[in-house]
Amino acid sequence: MIAALQSVVEAHTIYRVKGFAALPNAPMRLVIQGVGRRFDSYFDRRWQAGELDASSLSRFVLIGADLDQPTLQRALDAALNAALNVQHAQTQQA
Repeated sequence: MIAALQSVVEAHTIYRVKGFAALPNAPMRLVIQGVGRRFDSYFDRRWQAGELDASSLSRFVLIGADLDQPTLQRALDAALNAALNVQHAQTQQA
């Protein structure tokens, strides 16, 4: 997730990223914060009842200039898919 966000930040005028992500099989939220190209992450708490519905698994706020939500969503989706493809290829080689 962090690598995908970093690639989006590098391709757009994004100054700050803040939010949380749901990772597969992780019972806790992963908090992600970024300023420029520097990112930090940590698990902060367990998911609470009602938080794990499909519409709210991962949420991010991006602060920058001339940001277009549909364009950023496509860029993040593409970066996440590319990361999954690399991970899948590595698993097949092992």
